[in-house]
Amino acid sequence: MMAMSGAFMLLAATTTSCVDDNDWKTDAAYDRLFSPTSLSVSAETTAAEVSWKAYPGSEYYILELSTDSLYGFTEEIRPTSKVYGQDGDITKSSYVVENLNSNTQYFIRVKACSNTTASSNWAYLEKVSFSTKAENILNAVSPADKGEDYFILSWEAGLAVTHVVYAEIIGSDENGTPALGESQIVTLTAENIADGNVTISGLKASTGYAVGIFNDGHSRGTRTVTTRMQLPDADVKLYIDAGQTLTQAMLNEYASEGSVTVCFEDGAEYTIVGEDAATGEVAGLTIPSGMSITFFGNEGENKATLKLSREIIFGGVHGYIRFDNVTIVDGGAQYLFNQGIDASIEEVTFSNCELNNFARSIVRFKDEKSITVDRLTFEDTRINNQGSGNYAMISLDAKTYAVNNIVFNNTILNTIQHNVVALNHSSRGCATVDVVEFNNCTLYNYVGGTRYLLDAGSTSQGPVLSINNTILAKTFGASLSDGVWGSTSRGARTKEIVVNNSYMTLDGVFGSNAFKGYSDYSGTSEALFVDAANGNFSIKDGSFPSGVGADFE
Repeated sequence: MMAMSGAFMLLAATTTSCVDDNDWKTDAAYDRLFSPTSLSVSAETTAAEVSWKAYPGSEYYILELSTDSLYGFTEEIRPTSKVYGQDGDITKSSYVVENLNSNTQYFIRVKACSNTTASSNWAYLEKVSFSTKAENILNAVSPADKGEDYFILSWEAGLAVTHVVYAEIIGSDENGTPALGESQIVTLTAENIADGNVTISGLKASTGYAVGIFNDGHSRGTRTVTTRMQLPDADVKLYIDAGQTLTQAMLNEYASEGSVTVCFEDGAEYTIVGEDAATGEVAGLTIPSGMSITFFGNEGENKATLKLSREIIFGGVHGYIRFDNVTIVDGGAQYLFNQGIDASIEEVTFSNCELNNFARSIVRFKDEKSITVDRLTFEDTRINNQGSGNYAMISLDAKTYAVNNIVFNNTILNTIQHNVVALNHSSRGCATVDVVEFNNCTLYNYVGGTRYLLDAGSTSQGPVLSINNTILAKTFGASLSDGVWGSTSRGARTKEIVVNNSYMTLDGVFGSNAFKGYSDYSGTSEALFVDAANGNFSIKDGSFPSGVGADFE
């Protein structure tokens, strides 16, 4: 009995001891909220959505964000960090942090807080950090926003930016990475920032520039911009962007200017048409008297195309009319020039052009008006498929017309179905022309049946025909019969013909009015050229003399 009593006393003593010294009371050092879990970030360019899993008892949350690592033993918020939620306004997941830098690594941590319980330990990303996406706030620079010596940069108005840095691209390394010249800094004004644009000026023409826009030390976008090529000198430089139209009203606006250069975008197509001043109806585009004009195609992979729905007319007096680096096509006009107004002009020039599919003439003077041109020049130019409408390529068939010099330099005539140059009419007389020159030219599929390379009406009048370093290839009507090439195409009818260092192929045949002075090539055009039928006039015969024929492929 005494033993049983002792056992109960021992049990009681043991039980009392556990109650007195138990560890179920919470140590104040550990009396805190649980840390959020499943911390994640979904980042964009300048903002990120932060999400987490919350536990009961958490009343609000504090987020700390830094470009420096937040890992370590310290609980204190770092002075350089961005802190969100200290005023208790973040009460639940998720939360979006804004005004971040793009393309930047950030570290982030979050803790749960309460007004009655100690805040939790910091929770960290499992992947240590996150990065915002790269951005480019700079808009592409359109052709309308650049010139020979400037370009305009633009971005969304009001964005946080401080300055622009640009440098000329002077080359590239073996990996194709651009090599840059000296950097220039443009500090953005409050007006620039509010408007979202700035003009960078004092640049070189036809030059590439690497451009960056910054907010303090942080890049917010880059672009590569190439200035326009330098236009020929003129009092006015008029840019016609893709999708726009050159109108008669535009030219009339500058009628008092001495010279105008009209620039067309490379690869773009433009319809060219004028307007009758009296009726307002569609008419040929008239170049105002006194205006010298250049139709200029901007440099690029493809030429600008000028589609003529009506002809071009020059009335009065002009210094020059030039076409440079453009493709001109017959869009219904049939003629390029169809001149029936008195006029005097020093120079009409086609340089680095293509003239395609004109049913009638490239240059025609009509109605026996008094029309004088000092020099008509085709240089580095192709004339393709002309004359289907039964008109000469150059038609000046009256004595009231004078073109002192007609010159073809490094030019290809490909499929000319009528006379190349016609100067005489039985009743209107013969135009005054001193010289018609072909220098380093290639003539293929040219001179229609019974037509002439040059026709001045007789061998007792007309200009000197000078043919130098030129290939006289297949004539338009040439055919092979019983092993002999024949043709009804004719040579030249003028008072003097001079031929130097020029060659005629077997299929280059004049049925009449042939002339001498050229050398015979022993093969046909097919043997001489890479693919003449498809317009490739590169020489494939390695034995053929160099320096003869057109060469601008």
